Amino acid sequence: MYPIAWAIVEQETTKSWEWFIGLLIKDLDIKNQGEGWVFISDQQKGLISS
Repeated sequence: MYPIAWAIVEQETTKSWEWFIGLLIKDLDIKNQGEGWVFISDQQKGLISS
């Protein structure tokens, strides 16, 4: 397990997660629907609707 990224956002929303995951997919050049990749979050509450 290696920490590979972190971000500071105004609120933890679906929109901010989509932005963050989109950047990971692009930067790590993930293909095939992410087969073989696992991401773990420390998210503890539900997402705020945006």
